[in-house]
Amino acid sequence: AKEAIYATYHGYGLKNVQATDEADDTVTWELENIDERLQERINMFMVSQEVDLGSITSAEALDEIAPSWKEKGGWTTSRSWDGLKRRLLHALMTNSPFTVVVTGSWQSMGYGGNHGHQSMAATMESLLGPLFDKLNVQLVVRAIGLPPLTGLNSQEENDLMVGGRSTLIHSLGWSSIYGSDVDMVVWDDYNLENGQSDETAKALFDLFARQALLAGDTSLPFLWGGDFDVLRNLHESADVDVGQLGNAMAGVDETDSESAVSSLEWAAQYLKCSSKTLRYCDGESYKFDSHCWVDHGGNAPPTPQLDHIPVLPTAIGWRMHQIKGYTLSYNILAALDDAIDFWAEKTIFEGHPLADENWHMGEYITNVQDKVKALTESDAPHCFQLEELMKLPKRLCKSRMKGRTEHTPRANPADTSLRTVITNSDVSVESDGLYEGYLSDDAMIHSGEVNPIEIANLGKDPSNAKERHLLQKRWLRQRVMRRADDKSSGRVLLSSMIRSTNQRTTAIGDIKSQPQRRLDKIEPGDGWKVLHTFPGDKCDGSILSTGCGALKSSECLLEGHQGSRGGVWGIESVGWLVLKASGVESGFVALNLELCNTLPDSFVLEYAIENGETRTMSTLNKEQFAEKVQMPVPGMRLLTVFDDEKNTKSDLVVSIRVKGCDDDCQFGVTHFYWS
Repeated sequence: AKEAIYATYHGYGLKNVQATDEADDTVTWELENIDERLQERINMFMVSQEVDLGSITSAEALDEIAPSWKEKGGWTTSRSWDGLKRRLLHALMTNSPFTVVVTGSWQSMGYGGNHGHQSMAATMESLLGPLFDKLNVQLVVRAIGLPPLTGLNSQEENDLMVGGRSTLIHSLGWSSIYGSDVDMVVWDDYNLENGQSDETAKALFDLFARQALLAGDTSLPFLWGGDFDVLRNLHESADVDVGQLGNAMAGVDETDSESAVSSLEWAAQYLKCSSKTLRYCDGESYKFDSHCWVDHGGNAPPTPQLDHIPVLPTAIGWRMHQIKGYTLSYNILAALDDAIDFWAEKTIFEGHPLADENWHMGEYITNVQDKVKALTESDAPHCFQLEELMKLPKRLCKSRMKGRTEHTPRANPADTSLRTVITNSDVSVESDGLYEGYLSDDAMIHSGEVNPIEIANLGKDPSNAKERHLLQKRWLRQRVMRRADDKSSGRVLLSSMIRSTNQRTTAIGDIKSQPQRRLDKIEPGDGWKVLHTFPGDKCDGSILSTGCGALKSSECLLEGHQGSRGGVWGIESVGWLVLKASGVESGFVALNLELCNTLPDSFVLEYAIENGETRTMSTLNKEQFAEKVQMPVPGMRLLTVFDDEKNTKSDLVVSIRVKGCDDDCQFGVTHFYWS
């Protein structure tokens, strides 16, 4: 499989390939030097395990020691690599799932011009999923990220581009929204220009990382990506396994002219350009490759379809997503190889079964989590700075956060919906429904090109010998007769058709006004609705749920992304929304809100907290509401409704409603957080 990944960019290792005049299409060839090819493959994709974070104290020092890690496989430490092997051995020994979460900015998740299956996460899952199946281990991949926000001003867009901001909306409910069973996290929300973090980005990533580490009782994630200073602090002070992935671009042949493109493998074409040919690599027709509909006859879509997925200005092309996915895959495979070799060597000399000390995770998890909880501001200051930056209590850096949301995708979507903690009856999901016809599953990789998934999954099973032989003949023939239409894709450029990937409507108007009544006591109201999300609670971020967002109204049914920014919406006349938080440990409860209209001066928001014995009521007028609601990052309005470190009640009920604006105040709750 590792050689198949390399072959994607450098062919099958054949030279002097020639067709003969024989009737059976015989092809002759010679093999390239195997040892040289192996070394080139390692140099291109393999992470460096020689980084010593005890002596390397800054990102600048890292760049001096390993100046090209960003363009190669990346870096980790020898201790962290051993930790990754331990996780894989645990999955092999127990046949338990190996769960990977991939998250970051919308650009990193593949929105803005690509299909869902062209993302880094989907590339990795498509390649490694069947291989893990052969080992009787289920590979679970959750690509949890949101589509671009709309309606931002230029300053807000610039803030998001700095990096680190995209994940906060889910970080505050990490153990529920990303999952409590995660073995590996890939975090990719860097500054798109230079990969550097500002202080806010560092603090936000530190919170994200700590919540990931505290999320589970039986799993502990390896952390790929993020700010170097944060990773180093966690590695040195809390024994956390860390690393940063590169993009392997150092091993990609350059597109130095359009005429020479046909000599490159399909995946490498227009991926790396010189200054003279940069216009090709940046050209939409080369950078993106999508279609919204394939006509198979019958079952015509109910909504007219676009030709291609509209391209957003800062979107990343499919080839870059693919090589990042293969770089991640390569290093998981390398760790898996090392783990199996270790298992074999140990059991040969010490006998079966493999000793518990080599693969058990219980003490390993406890050690790290205890040290994370014990971190001080002098050891690892960044997360604690969020109290000053965003008024988030410092104890959230040491406490597990839980949450519920209507945003998608999310882990275990049927169990993590806001509806699971709402006591109001008949909170309906408003949607025009999913398209029920056939959606094309055309191959991700063009016919005739190197397909690592196809290669890896044939394996060495003797029953596949005939199929492998036929494939070999087809591959060799294709090397002689490479398609002449590589560049003639007939694309329609869509730079002038940029549209919102999450168009919101003023659909709140569909919520019917309820008769006004006195609400002297808190009673759950009627008429709240879930809007702007996908029906069915199926979007979990895996490639198996790709069709969960194919709405009948979609103009691009084959887009394949799962991101939506859903919420529970209401107006004044629908009364109270009542939610229950169970398992409150550190006395913190908050809501993320959305508001549709300009608030009138008469606006009032009321909320109540009940613990089974007492009820605390709070009333905020327009000015008080504006002061209390925090906007820590663009797109969030965080309302902390309970903050009591001395709280001893594990179950709290939160009720909220708006008043003073008839039915003009359309407001929604998108997230419910507690710790």
